[in-house]
Amino acid sequence: MKRNHTTWRALFLAWDQWWSRKSYPHTMGIVRIVVGGWLLFYWAIRMPYVTILFSEEGIVLPTYPTYLPEYLEWIWQVPSAEVALIIYAVHLLALFCITIGFRTRTAASIAFLLSWYYYYLSLHLFHTSYDRLYILILLLLAASHSSEIFSYKAWAQYGSPLKWKQMISVFPQRMIAVQMSITYFGVGWQKIWLPGWQGGEMLWYSMLGVWGTPLAFWITSFGWSNAYHVLVNLTKLLEWWLPFGFWIKKHYIRWWTMLGGLVFHVLVDMLLYIWWFAVLIPAYIVYFEPEETYAFLKKRTKGWIT
Repeated sequence: MKRNHTTWRALFLAWDQWWSRKSYPHTMGIVRIVVGGWLLFYWAIRMPYVTILFSEEGIVLPTYPTYLPEYLEWIWQVPSAEVALIIYAVHLLALFCITIGFRTRTAASIAFLLSWYYYYLSLHLFHTSYDRLYILILLLLAASHSSEIFSYKAWAQYGSPLKWKQMISVFPQRMIAVQMSITYFGVGWQKIWLPGWQGGEMLWYSMLGVWGTPLAFWITSFGWSNAYHVLVNLTKLLEWWLPFGFWIKKHYIRWWTMLGGLVFHVLVDMLLYIWWFAVLIPAYIVYFEPEETYAFLKKRTKGWIT
């Protein structure tokens, strides 16, 4: 009985250590820059269409989140063009602050709230799965001390953006990694049971449709081939394998898995105008332990990062 108690206690301590220990901030610093910069670009390119997408000058069909009380419904009233531009400017400023690491937690909180606002105001009509993933990462950045290094904060406090003093919790990093695994697994499972993905026709029509790139049109010009069936089945296998392979360190399995993810996303970007998920490629860093990232950076930068 005592042995079982000791075993369970050891498992609990190991689990707690994996989820919430303090470690080096470098991984989350890189994640902050990558995600902040990506979202800044993602939203900045919509700037010419702000009044069409998010104001009364366009066709906006807001939906109200049912879990909020009715007296807050005014938040989702479609604003005038001038107000929409002001809100959008605040959102871009928050994303810029996240990227450079200035008041990061406050900026991420603002960007998180405004992202939900835009989601219910307009974006629920479009590619919502990507927007929900971005919103979650903003929430985790708001809960993380990701500006401890590679940031304006580090430069102001320690005299250099490459210096740091405070260890941070690994919990936000773990949550991002888990969510990315769930995303891949969910997409793979969806393709397994959806009738449209039981053959290569879905890929064929996608490359011929509005999402197709010039390269995709050139490839489909050679006509139908059973190779599309093979490619769809390989995609299913890859998306099912990625959530597991990322966690396996032995025999370079993690590296080969990441190479597969890289090839997959590059091909998607080359063949379809669905580039939103490309940010996941640099985000693979969350699958490395913070100690691994720190050791790698310290060795490669010859002491620049201490």
